[in-house]
Amino acid sequence: VHGVLSSFPCWRRQGKIKSKVGKIMGKSCKVVVCGQASVGKTSILEQLLYGNHIVGSDMIETQEDIYVGSIETDRNMREQVRFYDTRGLRDGASPCLELPKHCFSCTDGFVLVYSIDSKESFKRVEILKKEIDKNKDKKEVTIVVLGNKCDLQDQRRVDHDIAQHWAKTEKVKLWETSVADRRSLIDPFVYLASKMTQPQSKSTFPLSRKNKSSGSVDG
Repeated sequence: VHGVLSSFPCWRRQGKIKSKVGKIMGKSCKVVVCGQASVGKTSILEQLLYGNHIVGSDMIETQEDIYVGSIETDRNMREQVRFYDTRGLRDGASPCLELPKHCFSCTDGFVLVYSIDSKESFKRVEILKKEIDKNKDKKEVTIVVLGNKCDLQDQRRVDHDIAQHWAKTEKVKLWETSVADRRSLIDPFVYLASKMTQPQSKSTFPLSRKNKSSGSVDG
């Protein structure tokens, strides 16, 4: 289903990621998918939502698209997620201008994508992570990192252990994926949807001296 969205110069595409039937929730999360050009961002979304991407097929360069998917979380709840597939970033762009400002507005999550056969694409992800940290509080958003094209092991340029160490230092989750294996895409996005919609823990409000003698406050 296609239709122009008034708030963004892009197209809306609907798809679903299913494993088993869950309860449909009303909240819709906004997730921005970003990374260097040609790392496979659009291919990941096409394969995740439709399962019909043909590996090696020619892809039209993305300007900006929106995909709408339904993802079942680890709580067996089905959540609607809007994926903002951004234009691939290229060399020469100023780091502070790599993502349009609207990408940071009301965003619940980011998917940072690099290709394991490109060190430059991994460096771009490092820059993007710093840019997100400048614009968003870490508690506001969930970030996952995908090392795509893991089927190209003989062309690997990004060491798996080094990438995982960086992710651990940055306190983000990192998966290596391949659009040739749709199963490799499921766990990262189930984690993302689950984390973004995780129920808020009850806050503990400090009691004033005046109220301490009157008992506790039930949340």
